[in-house]
Amino acid sequence: MLDEYIDILEQAVIENTRELEDPSREYTMGEIKWMEGYTQALKDVLADLIDQKRNNNLQYSILYKYNLN
Repeated sequence: MLDEYIDILEQAVIENTRELEDPSREYTMGEIKWMEGYTQALKDVLADLIDQKRNNNLQYSILYKYNLN
């Protein structure tokens, strides 16, 4: 389950980064800033989950917290 969740987050980061680099439409500055912040938040969650997996210290309450956001 954790590996699938990590894969989904990795794909979302790739797609969001690609959209920022080569936009499919014209975005306002506010939309761009929001997308950058959202992408960074995804990267932060991804890094935390990878670290939890690496340390074999996954707590379901932490994963649940991520799902709420």
